[in-house]
This record gives sequence, structure tokens and C-alpha cells, in this order.
Amino acid sequence: MSEVNNSNSTASRRFAIGVSDFSTSEPLLNAEQIVACGMDFIEPGLAKMAAMSEADFDAAVQRIQAAGIRVMSANWFLPPDLKVTGPDVDLAKSKQFLEHALARAVKLGARAVVFGSPGSRSLPEGFSEAEGRRQMIEFCRLCSDVIRDHGWDLKIAVEHVNHTETNFINTFGQALSVVREVDRPEIGLAADFYHFAMEDESTEIMLDAGDLICAVQLANPEGRCFPKAGASIPGLNAFFQHLVEIGYSGGVSVEATVDNLEQDCKASAELIATLPM
Repeated sequence: MSEVNNSNSTASRRFAIGVSDFSTSEPLLNAEQIVACGMDFIEPGLAKMAAMSEADFDAAVQRIQAAGIRVMSANWFLPPDLKVTGPDVDLAKSKQFLEHALARAVKLGARAVVFGSPGSRSLPEGFSEAEGRRQMIEFCRLCSDVIRDHGWDLKIAVEHVNHTETNFINTFGQALSVVREVDRPEIGLAADFYHFAMEDESTEIMLDAGDLICAVQLANPEGRCFPKAGASIPGLNAFFQHLVEIGYSGGVSVEATVDNLEQDCKASAELIATLPM
């Protein structure tokens, strides 16, 4: 298979722009279409990839690599039945999953895995938040240990997820506090414009995080759709300016509801290329 042509080269914009696994985007399945529409990379769902058969996963890897498509990061980290907090945590089971899933992320070329996974990390009703925080830190350090043991060039990007999706670590500030306590170079932060907006949190706090930010996602908060020219998206310019100020050099992935994948990708790529950065 020949390399997919992307006329909207990253050379013409400061950040590589991609599409996350969300809604019906299915970036692993639709990779060629996504890149042909002006995006630079895909961000597939790791839990989905981990559940694939060996033959199906190897075929996907061969297809993606033959087409020259970049996988800069992965999202959809954990299956919801693998618990990070609460009474059903099983660290042996978690380690087994991490060994398997993170190896697949690395094989595809990902350098970061976004750790949202609200179904895994949400606190059960009545469960101690302090104990949940301790468990979260313990899990992050387990991730770090697995990455170190294998010598992988990979980071886990702890994501702030708004209060409508989880009851634990809703703000970027809370995520930053956890990551600082974990204190491992393999554990960083995801900055998500949509969740900033949903929590009405200032993006200026990104300046405090600096190079801890290792993954970035966005969506138009109005409908969680792909950002497009003509839409009023307060704060988007400032969000990108903060990325410039901290020297961020990773990818920016659109994690949004799909209307028409081809049109959505083209519109977002065109809009982001026009932002003052």
C-alpha cells in the first residue's frame, strides 16, 4: 500500500493535528480517510486495540505502517471493568492488562496514552476520596514501573474529566496535583479544552504544568463537536497560545462527536491552521 498523501502537511502549522477515538470516528479503521482529509495522525482507543485478536491487531499495524500513518498517542485507556479505585481493585489484573495493552500502543508508535477512563476511576458511592487518590497514585506508579521495566518511550497522560462523566479528578488543577505527587517521569498530563470549558476552569493553569503536558485534546464545547470556522469558541486562541508558551511539541487531537467524518476533519484542519500561534 502506498503512503497516504496529506496535502495539509504539518510543516504548514505549528502542531500536528489528529483524531481521537470517540463517537463513530474509529480512527484505526478510518485512518486513511482521516489523514487524506488533512489530519496528521490518529489517536486510536487502547482498550479496543487490547481486545483485538493477535491476527487482527498485526494486520492493522501492517496496514497503518504501510500507509505511513502516524499514531502519536492513544486514548480510551482502560476497559470500565478494570477498576483503579474502590473495593474491586486488582493490581495483578491491572499489571497484566498494562503489559499487554501498552506493548500494543508502543508497537503502533504511540508516545502517550491519555488516561481518562471515567468508568475505571470513578469513586463508588460513599467511597473515601482520600483512599481513591491513594489508589490512583498507586496505579499510576504501577504504569510507570511497567513502562520502565520494558524500556518503552511512553508516557501516561492523566486527564481531567468533567463532573458530568466522573466524580473524581474533574479539573486540570486536581490532575496536576495527583501527577506531582506521583512524581514519575513516565506520568504526565493531558490538557483537554472541552473539559476546561465544562468545568469553567481557566486554561492559564497550563502554564504551571509546563512540560508535564504530554497530550492535548479538544472539541467545541457547544455540542462536543469538531471545531469549525465560523463557530464562536471562546478561549480556543488562548488555549493554543498557552501551548506555545510552554513549548509544547506534541500532537493535538480532536475528540468529538462525528457528523460527517470527511467534512469534520477538513473543517477542523482548516480552522486550526488559521489560529494565531
